[in-house]
Amino acid sequence: MTMLEIHTAASSSKVASYHEFLTRYSKDSKTVYGFVEGKEDPCFYRGFIDLMLPEEWEVELWPAGNKDEVYRIHADLDWKRFPRTRICFFVDRDIADIIPEKLTEASNIFVTVGYSIENDLVKKGTCRRVLSELCGLSYADHARLEGLCVMFEREYELFLKALVPVMAWVLCWRRIGKRPNLNEIAMRDLFEIQNGCLLVKAMPKGKSSVSEYLHQRCNVSFDPTIEIGVYEAEIKRGGLYKRLTRGKFAFWFLVEFCITVHRDIAKLIEEIPKPPKMHVALSCANGVALIGPRARIPTSLRDFLRATYCTYIGRCERKAA
Repeated sequence: MTMLEIHTAASSSKVASYHEFLTRYSKDSKTVYGFVEGKEDPCFYRGFIDLMLPEEWEVELWPAGNKDEVYRIHADLDWKRFPRTRICFFVDRDIADIIPEKLTEASNIFVTVGYSIENDLVKKGTCRRVLSELCGLSYADHARLEGLCVMFEREYELFLKALVPVMAWVLCWRRIGKRPNLNEIAMRDLFEIQNGCLLVKAMPKGKSSVSEYLHQRCNVSFDPTIEIGVYEAEIKRGGLYKRLTRGKFAFWFLVEFCITVHRDIAKLIEEIPKPPKMHVALSCANGVALIGPRARIPTSLRDFLRATYCTYIGRCERKAA
């Protein structure tokens, strides 16, 4: 690609990551490329992708800002010039299946099975590794540690069910065309965890109900004619709530559960009289970087990477042989 072609293509897009990709792209380098939605997503995906690549190959990922911009970049690229299996796109499903919302389909676009990639991190195995490797419980009796992980699964299920009213309002708002900032909904306002057990706050932030809290935080006018129970039933149907709870909410539970288990360990395991030393302070702010590499790659993502990046690399290595 000539410099003139690069700048002409870049000028057609306002996405800085698109421009950087065009300047970074090298036909002959041992590099594969990709675009994700948010600035934290590279932390999730890079670790999974690195597991699938040969040692001498690298991946470069760029956050586009949101799903629409990821799709826009996909549409803007000249696919006669770029190999589809070399450049991939990673987007969250959100609640597209039940809005419903048409998702762009292509062989090099990965769409998460659940709400987002964060949902795939919130698993029993991930919890075990976080407790062992980050919370200093590596020396705990295996049976005791297993008990904590079983507790995690039990309380996580309760957490997901408790969030059904929240996700019901999210579904309702999306159906009527409202897009409030869901980052304004703080899980610490709705829940706390003590001794490994989930506690639901009856009056979040002093509000009389979860509905009042949600509308106030998200700056949405409350419509008393809406039968939210209908939306709740839809979220529950077929266990949809298990995979369509917002990923950032689910990830909060994993982080908070592990932090509070560490804090309350003396009440949970009598052989450990005080919390062991943590070499790094775990929080939701740094949880992505710390926990992402400790999660198992989702099967759907593994299959996608085999069909794209691994296929491209295999062809390159056969040509070079």
